[in-house]
Amino acid sequence: MLNSEKIETIMTRGVFSVDFDDSVKKADDLMKEEKIKHVPVVDGSKFIGMITERTLMEYTLRQIYEYDDTFGEIGYNKISEFENVMARDVHVIYPEDSIAKAIEIMTKKRVDYLPVVDWDKNLLGIVTAMDILMFIKNK
Repeated sequence: MLNSEKIETIMTRGVFSVDFDDSVKKADDLMKEEKIKHVPVVDGSKFIGMITERTLMEYTLRQIYEYDDTFGEIGYNKISEFENVMARDVHVIYPEDSIAKAIEIMTKKRVDYLPVVDWDKNLLGIVTAMDILMFIKNK
């Protein structure tokens, strides 16, 4: 069952994303408004990284404890200026890959999401551990 079902059947399409030149605050606001934990970062339509709720919290705490008055309102700076907020080494999956492959990657890499991209790295969607659990439950 999991080896024959493709990611494209369970992935979430039309995901919220932020552009590489958007502000850190925009990413934070989007996550809060939409109640999401992961926001893909794109350059045009190309997937280049991911901002997670956890990374954003760590970044915010670091700014509190390592405060430097010269930065002013840091949250309004562009993501591209603070790349440590964005993970670039994110594992991705392709729509034609199996759900079993997604489970294998998530388990090995200890992640609960995988961006879904095409062969040119254009962001198509996202698949989360919750998507997989819901698929299994409904089968």
